[in-house]
Amino acid sequence: MEIDILNIIKAILFILISTGLLYFICTWKLFKLAGRKSWEAIIPIYNILVTLKIMQRPWWWILLFFIPIVGSILLAVFFVDFMRCYGKKSIWNTIGALSFSLFYVGYINYMPNTKFIGVEKRTETLISALIFAVVFATVIHTFIIQPYTIPTSSMERTLLVGDFLFVSKLNYGARIPMTPVALPFLQSKIPFTGEKPHNQIDSYIDAIRLPYMRIPGWEKVKRYDIVTFNYPVDSSHTAIDRKDPYVKRCLGMPGDSLSLKNGRVFINGKEEQLPADAQRQFSYFCLANGGISDVKIQKLLGYTPYFPIGQEGNTIQYYFQGLPDKEAKEIESWSNVIAMKENIDSTGRKTEHFYDKAHTVIDSTNTIFPEDKNWNGDQYGPLYIPKKGDKIKLTKDNITQYYNIISKYEGDRKIDVKGDEILIDGKPTSEYEIQKDYYFMIGDNRDASLDSRYWGYVPDDHILGKPVFVWLSIQGMFDDGVRKTRWDRMFKRINTGEANKTSYLPHFLVLLAIYFGWDYFRNRKKKKNKK
Repeated sequence: MEIDILNIIKAILFILISTGLLYFICTWKLFKLAGRKSWEAIIPIYNILVTLKIMQRPWWWILLFFIPIVGSILLAVFFVDFMRCYGKKSIWNTIGALSFSLFYVGYINYMPNTKFIGVEKRTETLISALIFAVVFATVIHTFIIQPYTIPTSSMERTLLVGDFLFVSKLNYGARIPMTPVALPFLQSKIPFTGEKPHNQIDSYIDAIRLPYMRIPGWEKVKRYDIVTFNYPVDSSHTAIDRKDPYVKRCLGMPGDSLSLKNGRVFINGKEEQLPADAQRQFSYFCLANGGISDVKIQKLLGYTPYFPIGQEGNTIQYYFQGLPDKEAKEIESWSNVIAMKENIDSTGRKTEHFYDKAHTVIDSTNTIFPEDKNWNGDQYGPLYIPKKGDKIKLTKDNITQYYNIISKYEGDRKIDVKGDEILIDGKPTSEYEIQKDYYFMIGDNRDASLDSRYWGYVPDDHILGKPVFVWLSIQGMFDDGVRKTRWDRMFKRINTGEANKTSYLPHFLVLLAIYFGWDYFRNRKKKKNKK
C-alpha cells in the first residue's frame, strides 16, 4: 500500500511540475506586461491565483476548477476572459481560446504587439448569466440531484412509463465523475451527430479518467430500495459513469442467496416481503366471451399493454403484458371472462437468445445468467450474490457466474478454462477474493423486465442514486397510449414504502405564488425608487 501512495505522490508532483513549466512557457510575458513578476507564472496553483488577480476575478474560482465537468467549462471561460485583458475580444480570439486553451494563450504570449489593456468594466450580460446558470446547474446535476425519465415498463405499476423522476445522489453518496472532461447534462452521446445512437459522437473525453471515488452518503442501499444504476454490461461504453442508467428494485444484497419459484422471489429461503407501495406484476392469458371493453380496462388500469392473440367464434384470447394480483382477480371476476391464467415458464426451460439464426453466437444480455444454467425468469437459482472479502473457490462449473466480476468489474483480466483448470492471465488459479459488494436488481413488472436475471450482478461502484420524487407524469409519452398528464402522480415521493402517498403539488403551487408575488412587488419598488 505504501508503494501505491508513493507512486500517487510522484504522479501528482510530476503533473504539478510539468503543468507549472507549461504555464510559465505560455504566460511569462503576459504576467510581465500586467505588472507581475515573470517567475510567478511557474509556481503551480499560485500562478492561477495571480492570473485571477490580473483578471480581477475572486480567488475562490480556483476551487471550481477542481470540480469534474464544471472545471472544464470554467477553464474555457477562464482563458477567454484572460485574453480579453490583452485586447483579444474578437470572435476569432474567443474561438481560439476555447479550442486551444493554454496553447492559444502561449501564441498570444509570443506575439510582438501584445499589450495589456486591463480589465474592462463588466456588466451583467445574457452570456455571463447563462454561464453562471450552466455552472450552477451542472453542480446540482452532477453531485446532488438528477432528472430521470421512465421510458420502459419494467417497473410498472410502481413507476409508470412517462414518469419524470428526481434521483438523489446524496442518499448513497455522490459519485465523483470518472470522466471529468465532458459536456454538461449529456449522458454519453451528442444528439443529432449520427443517424443511430452508436454512431453519434461521445459527449466526453474517454482518455481522461479519474479513479472511482464517492462522497459518503447518509444511508446504504437497502433491500427493496428502488435504485438507479449504470447498466453493467453496456458494450458501447467502458467508463462506468457513461453507461446507460437503469432503474430497478434491489432484491438481492451482498451475501444473499436468491431464487425465483413461479416468478416469486425467495431470499435466503424466505419469500420476498415487498413494501406497500410496490406493485408487482406478471403477464397473463385471458379468455373472454365477446371481447374486453377498452373503457373498462382504461378505468381499472389506465393504459396497459394488452392485445388479442387469437379468436375462435365469439371467444377471444388476450395477452396482458403485466397485471398486479389484485387487478388480475378483478378482471377474472367480470361476467364475460371465461378464464385468467398466469404466464409462467416451466422448470427446466432455459431462457436463451442468439444473434444469428444458426444459434452460434449467444446474446448474453438476453440469455439467463449464468449462461450455463438451465434456468428462466420464473424458475431461477438459487444464486449466491458475492460480497467484498468473499474467497470464492473457482471451478469450471461456476466460472461463468464470476466471469464478468474477474475480467471486467474488478480489473481487465483474461480468463481461460482448460479442462478442470482455471487460468487468470495465464496463471492457474483455484481461488479468487471478491473486491467489491454486488447487488441483484429486478423490475417489479417481472415478465417485462430485462434485469439481473439476464445480465447478472450490479457492482457497488455502478450505483448512481435513489429515486425520491415524481415531478411530472405523462401517459403516452413513450408508448402508443392516449397522451395525457397524470396529475394524481405528480409531486409524490418514491421509496417511502407507503401505499397512500401525499401529493406536494398544492404546496409547490403555493410557494410558486409566494415567489412570483414577492418578485412582482420587489421590481415595483425598484421602479419607484428609480423615479
